[in-house]
Amino acid sequence: MRDLKAERILERLRESGGRVTSARRLIVEAMLAGGDHHLTAADIVEIVRRDDPVFHESTVYRTLERLTELGIVRPVQLVPGATVFHLVENAHRHNHLVCDDCGTIIEARVDLLDVLASDVARNHRFTLQTEAAPLHGRCEACQHADAASNRAADPAP
Repeated sequence: MRDLKAERILERLRESGGRVTSARRLIVEAMLAGGDHHLTAADIVEIVRRDDPVFHESTVYRTLERLTELGIVRPVQLVPGATVFHLVENAHRHNHLVCDDCGTIIEARVDLLDVLASDVARNHRFTLQTEAAPLHGRCEACQHADAASNRAADPAP
C-alpha cells in the first residue's frame, strides 16, 4: 500500500515537471513511513539514513523545499524553530492544537476557522491558510495538573 502511495506521489512530481531521483524517492518513502507523525526535516534525515547512512542532510532540506514549491509537501510551523512536513496527498484536512506547557500536538478539525477564512476572503479579498496556523493553548492534562497543584497549594481552611 505504501509503495502505491509513493508511486502516486512521485507521479505527481513528474507531472509537475520535477525529476524523480533516488533521493526524492527515499524522502517520500521516509515521510510515508512516518505515518501520521509530525516529521521535521531532522526526523526525515534519521529515517532516510536507516537505508542510506551517508545521505546528506542538505539533500533533505533542498528536496523538501522543491516538493513544497510543487505543492506535494506542506510545511507547518507548530512552534518557533520547528517546522514539520505533511505530504499533501497523505494529509487529511486538519489544524494543530499545540499545548504551550508540555508541547503535546493534537490534530483537530476546527470548522470555525473556515467561517473566519470565508469572512476574511469576502471582506478583505485575502486568503487565509488556516491549516498552516497552529492554535496554542493548554491541553486537558496540563489544565488538570495545574488545578491539582493549586488545590494542593491552597488547602481548604
